[in-house]
Amino acid sequence: MLVFSENLTRKGGRDTPNISQEKKKSAKPLRRELELYRENGVSLYLNGAPSTPKKIAKACQIAENGVYMRDYTEDEDGHIACVSFDLIRKE
Repeated sequence: MLVFSENLTRKGGRDTPNISQEKKKSAKPLRRELELYRENGVSLYLNGAPSTPKKIAKACQIAENGVYMRDYTEDEDGHIACVSFDLIRKE
């Protein structure tokens, strides 16, 4: 019986890192950061539309045709009021 770690998959007769598990782990810190922003009243946008930490983290995780760029908008007191994520397409 073969037993695999949750972080390894069997490919071509050898153990290789499970990419989906690695991507999920890399999305967690971003999601937590965005949840903190939202808890502090900061608006979150994805490609110009209001969004959630979960949707933004997932979009950043699966973007294949480009990368997401952050744009911070401040209020009149210099505090972050809005964080926008816009897809920048690769050419």
